Parts: sequence; structure tokens; C-alpha cells
Amino acid sequence: MTDAPAPVAPKRSAVVAQTAKAITAGLSLPAMVAALPQPEATWVLYACVVFAAAGAAATQIPLPANQSGKLWLVYRIINFLALNWKQAANAAIILRGAVSSKSEPPKAGPGSVVTIPKDDTK
Repeated sequence: MTDAPAPVAPKRSAVVAQTAKAITAGLSLPAMVAALPQPEATWVLYACVVFAAAGAAATQIPLPANQSGKLWLVYRIINFLALNWKQAANAAIILRGAVSSKSEPPKAGPGSVVTIPKDDTK
């Protein structure tokens, strides 16, 4: 037989102290999730995937024209899951009345219309 000592479960205070050290050391979220026991780590990673997917979707989905239908409800749910409110709200919501559809194109720069005269000299 081997003379290895029997494993001892760590005390709760030691686990709390180790967790506090890890948080104050600035470890990343995946590193902290990896330190969790297995069932909780899996659920935390699922939640992170849901929030990340909602964040990516919120940047790609335009503001619905009808703000009273089912699409508006889906849009609001996605923005809620993406934590897209107050200072982080999409510019489309903030600027929805600022730009009119009858504005003329810019004279210079990106999006400007350039007219090249046709040369008729022979």
C-alpha cells in the first residue's frame, strides 16, 4: 500500500478566501467559471452564451417600424437580454426622429454623389 494521505475537503472559509483572491486578482470570467463545480459551471456558461448571442443579435436587428406588434416585443426582449438600455441603447432608438428621409446626400466624403462630366472633345 501507499503512504499517501487521505484527501481532506477544504473548509468553507478557505474556499471563500480563495474565491475572493481570484476575484480581486482580476481573473477573467471563463477562468472563474472553470473554478466552479461542474453543474453550476455549465449553467453559467449557457447564460453567457445567451447574453452574448442576444448582444450580437441586437447590433444587427433594425428598429421595427410597427412598435406595437409581436416583432416589437421580440426586439425589446433581445435588447433586454443584451443589456442594451440607458447609455448603451442602440443609436437607432435614440436617433429615430433626428434624420429625415428627405435629406440630401453629402457634398463630400463617404456617401457623397460624384458627377463626372462627359468629355465630348474630338
